[in-house]
Amino acid sequence: MASNRLPDKLDLLFALGEDMADGLTQHETPVGVKQNTEAVIRAALTAARAAETTYGECKVLKKTANTAVTTADAAGKVFITNARKRLSKFFGEAASTEWESAGWPPGTTAVPSTQDGRFDLLASLKAYFTAHPAHASADMEVTAALADAAHTAISDARATLGQKITESGQAKVARDNAEKNLRIRMNGLVTELETLLAPDDPLWHAFGLNRPADEETPEAPTFTTALAGPNHSLLVDWDDSLRAARWRVWIKVIGVDTDFHAVLTVTESDATIPNLPPGTTVEVRVTSVNDAGESAPGPVASAVIS
Repeated sequence: MASNRLPDKLDLLFALGEDMADGLTQHETPVGVKQNTEAVIRAALTAARAAETTYGECKVLKKTANTAVTTADAAGKVFITNARKRLSKFFGEAASTEWESAGWPPGTTAVPSTQDGRFDLLASLKAYFTAHPAHASADMEVTAALADAAHTAISDARATLGQKITESGQAKVARDNAEKNLRIRMNGLVTELETLLAPDDPLWHAFGLNRPADEETPEAPTFTTALAGPNHSLLVDWDDSLRAARWRVWIKVIGVDTDFHAVLTVTESDATIPNLPPGTTVEVRVTSVNDAGESAPGPVASAVIS
């Protein structure tokens, strides 16, 4: 028997929600739906769509904020590189207590490899050049003011990123809750219809649903292989997809066809396609078929015809 399991993907869930609401527009009263009415389904659908939009916008803002941190950090790295060149004139190249006094970790004079390390060093360099202005150089763009500006830019960018991460997390929770509510309402309608409609009633289709009495549509193949065969043929193989009674084989000859077209319908999970143009690349995909309908296409495979 066909099931009415809700889609996992959100766009497909929204599409089915629209179908359900449209069906309720015409049939809610005559069928006798009392709980999960058109108003209830549309309200849940609208809320879920809005929450998904908000979450998407928050993700964009979080990405923008992350880019701003990367940009500010890159500028800070330039300052640290310049500061290292400047201080090497006074301290030399080897690690020393003088380098440590300027903010470098013990045993190194390298630019820190982490953003946190660079952020911390900028604060130390601001303090160092404030205390030792003779070691600063406007010509080399190494001053306390520039260290402060670089540190502040990173600090502000990190604060904004933290806020956007928080907002994105909150938006995801809201989106997930809205989706959960929509699923509850849509599943509720399916359950309600099971008490109001016979399993073979055509009205199931008006709500975008399968009739429980129907055979369930087969699953698509999960893999497809294609090999060039003798006499300009193509040997195709695929897996025995669930509930398939037969399979339809589709091909597209690259440079000849603009889209796939069906060439064979078979009852075994392999086929030979004869008389193909030699030297051409042929793409092939397979759909599963039974009396309930046809699956989406399985994966595309290709081979060069010999």
